Amino acid sequence: MRYSRPEASAASGRRPQPAETKGEFMSRRVFMVAAGSFAAVAAAFAFATIPAGAATTVTAGASPSPSKSGGCDAAPWVSVVQGFPTGFSAQSPGGDYLWHDAKGFHLRVTHKGTEKVVFAGVITSPVPMGMEPVKLEKGDVATLSKDKKTITYKFNDFGFVDGIDFHTACAPWLRVSGLTANGKKLPTGRVFLGAHRKHPSAIPFVIHRNP
Repeated sequence: MRYSRPEASAASGRRPQPAETKGEFMSRRVFMVAAGSFAAVAAAFAFATIPAGAATTVTAGASPSPSKSGGCDAAPWVSVVQGFPTGFSAQSPGGDYLWHDAKGFHLRVTHKGTEKVVFAGVITSPVPMGMEPVKLEKGDVATLSKDKKTITYKFNDFGFVDGIDFHTACAPWLRVSGLTANGKKLPTGRVFLGAHRKHPSAIPFVIHRNP
C-alpha cells in the first residue's frame, strides 16, 4: 500500500500549515484521484477484493479506510509516547514527531525554513497494521508491506507538516529504525515522542504497549 500527493514547493508561497487539532483528520477534505475513473475510486476502498498478500498502490491523496483496531487503538502505550506533542506545528524544530492517542499512532515531520529536507524511516510491528496519509505531497511516499507489518516512509518536507496515521491491531510493541534526514542518520535529539516531546535513548528504538 503506497500513498503520495502533489509536490510542495519552497517557491509556492504557501503559508506553513498549522498544527493538527483534535478531530482535524475528520474535517479535512480528502481528494481521491485515481486515473479519473469511478472504478479506480471503488478499487481504492474495496480492500476485501484484493487477494491476500497483494501489494496495493494509492496515489494523489487517496485515503482508504484501513482496518481499525477497536479497543486496541484506544488502549494506552508507555506514557512517554502518549499525547499530542505540546506546541507542535509547521516550522517546529526539525525532526520526526511520534505519538499515540485514542485514535491510534501518528507520525509527522517538519522543520524550520522552506528548503527541502527528506525525512525517511521504517516502522515495524509483529502484527498487521493499517495506514492513512496526512498532508502528503507528490514525491512523499509511505508504503505498507505485503504482510502489513512494515511501514517505510520518505517525505520531502519544505517546512510544512507531512505524515501518516497508523493502527497497530493490538501489537505489543513497535520498532522504529532507519531514521534519516537528507540521507544522514537522524540524531536522537531530533526524534520527539508524545506530549512532552521526549527523545529516545538510541535509534533504533522499541515502544511497548502498557501490559
